[in-house]
Amino acid sequence: MDFKQAIIENAWGGFNMDYGLLHLQLATPLTVLAFILLMIFLLNKLFFQPVLRTLDQRKENIQGSMKQSERLSKELERMQSDFQHKLDKTRKNVMEIHHSARDEAFKGREGMILQEREQLEEEMHNQSEMLQQDFASAKQRFNELTKQLSTQVSERLLN
Repeated sequence: MDFKQAIIENAWGGFNMDYGLLHLQLATPLTVLAFILLMIFLLNKLFFQPVLRTLDQRKENIQGSMKQSERLSKELERMQSDFQHKLDKTRKNVMEIHHSARDEAFKGREGMILQEREQLEEEMHNQSEMLQQDFASAKQRFNELTKQLSTQVSERLLN
């Protein structure tokens, strides 16, 4: 037996079989199986669980973000509705104030027009009275002048 063959046969000890090209030792599959199980365990603990945990956290974060987005969207819609309601109410108040101010201005203008009309009517009445007085005084003066003229004419005719 050569050295290489001795190492192969005695490396793991135990039972071995030789099928020509295929040399099989019982310890080799058990060692491979133990190594595979050890790798599965280590990979599961060190790689897959952290990756799965990260994926789960990511999924939870996404769901949380979606819920927050929906909540904020609903709150935004509510705030827009409130804003629109307040804006409509404010517009209505402004229109009411505008209409009341316009109505007051119309009433004030009408009041000023009436007051001016009354003043003008009073002044017209005063002017009419003054005109009548002037007319009466002119008539009286005309009558006096007519009398004077008639006396002068009669005196000249009689003389």
